[in-house]
Amino acid sequence: MENRIVAINGCEAVIGDIERFDGLYTRPMFGGTGYFVEDAMFLLVDDGKAYLRGGQSLTNELVNWGCEQYKFQKRIGCAKVQYYNITDMHVKERSRVRLLFFRSIEIAKQDKIKCNCHDRIRDLPNLQLSIERMLARVNIMDIAELKQAGSSESFARLQQIYGLDLNVSLLWKLEGAIRGVHFSLLEHKIKNSLLSKVTSRGHSRS
Repeated sequence: MENRIVAINGCEAVIGDIERFDGLYTRPMFGGTGYFVEDAMFLLVDDGKAYLRGGQSLTNELVNWGCEQYKFQKRIGCAKVQYYNITDMHVKERSRVRLLFFRSIEIAKQDKIKCNCHDRIRDLPNLQLSIERMLARVNIMDIAELKQAGSSESFARLQQIYGLDLNVSLLWKLEGAIRGVHFSLLEHKIKNSLLSKVTSRGHSRS
């Protein structure tokens, strides 16, 4: 119990150091809470622990400090993402971690820009040329049009051509692609919400 209290207090201290960042906002991610600046996620809080986004030389630095990599537990096995537990490190090296926040944010912004620079749908996570060609048949020709339509609308359009028995995993793949994550990391409540939207669209057309 004592260790858990220390972890929670440490996590609260981390949040306290970033809550004044301009444009900071949160949303559910990976079963925890993601912290974003300018649409770039740099911190993940889950189970009383704070995980900083790595990348470039920052990953090696966090690993050398003994920061454990975040593991997202799925129904079968788990998936590792590029976030590292800085809760204890923040207690011991608060001033240093404060500098790492800014490095992590810049890396997250750069990765976001790189992702947005790709015009080809096939370059997004989960997708490939065959799906890009499928989307072209419903007049979704690039990433901007895919994001504007959204995953549920895109999937509903594809159902009109390929039938209502179109594999629902494609819906998860489209949503993951838009979010920039592997579809296996989507929470069940997100999947259920998307499925409800697709179902309601089908009823409205019938």
